[in-house]
Amino acid sequence: MRRQRRECGGVFDLVTRHKDYDPKLHSRVLMQDKRRVENCATREAKKMYRMQRAVMWSLHAKKGFLRLNMSEKGVLYAKTRLEHNVLDLLLKHFHNRFPGFHIAIETGGKTGVIGPGGWIDTYPFSVEEAVKRLESRGPENQTVKSLENGDRKKLWSEYYESQKIDERRNISLMKKMMPLKHRDKDAHETTAGCKNITDYLN
Repeated sequence: MRRQRRECGGVFDLVTRHKDYDPKLHSRVLMQDKRRVENCATREAKKMYRMQRAVMWSLHAKKGFLRLNMSEKGVLYAKTRLEHNVLDLLLKHFHNRFPGFHIAIETGGKTGVIGPGGWIDTYPFSVEEAVKRLESRGPENQTVKSLENGDRKKLWSEYYESQKIDERRNISLMKKMMPLKHRDKDAHETTAGCKNITDYLN
């Protein structure tokens, strides 16, 4: 069987968001032959490719693992640790899923906030403070106004229970696909009041 050739594709649209991004390295790659870069035929292209992949995987993992809590007035919020500079992309992802909500995510001592209109602001304080200020600005979100806090927790609990299939329980695979850094006790990677991800590992 012929071995499939790995290609870089020559697209490094996320590489500038890598924690160790080097503009000099990027410039050297852009000056190299396009065909060699697309086929990872240079050491610099290979490094850029790995950096691009690292950012993509980090963002993809957070989109899947991060769980948002809901405040009394319907502000969605969470705490997490981002390895790379993708906070705005993560906010836009959740905004597309929940367009009618204010969403606040804290990472590295700062909190990013996106509103229903899609604007993004970053503040140098905790997500709790951001939620408090957002709630003081306006009325409760109409989508959740009729739901009591206990009812919201019950709905989430019922949802998670409906998704769990005991017959397909595979702890080894779960640990492989859900690394420890995405199950950090200090980060709100699960929904408050419901089953924690780590509960399924016991």
